[in-house]
Amino acid sequence: MKRTISFIVVAVMAASVMLMLPNAFGEETVKQLDGKSLFEQKCLKCHKKAKFKDLTSDRKGWVLTLSRMQRDTSTISDAELEVLADYLAESYGE
Repeated sequence: MKRTISFIVVAVMAASVMLMLPNAFGEETVKQLDGKSLFEQKCLKCHKKAKFKDLTSDRKGWVLTLSRMQRDTSTISDAELEVLADYLAESYGE
């Protein structure tokens, strides 16, 4: 009985911590960043903005391009990739 109560107390404490500190468990604050900010932080770190004027693609094409960047040298998370793909498709779409 004492062990069960201890387990419940620990489980409730762990759940409370996870609710209060979502970033400590890998959730990203990408929702706070808009596509333009991510574009400026991630894409323009290596590429000139003028390069994007000549590039056009639909969202699927941008996802493929960003996935390649993600695998190679970029530090783009999966959530950031989705936000960037939306922004690029809207700003530099076909």
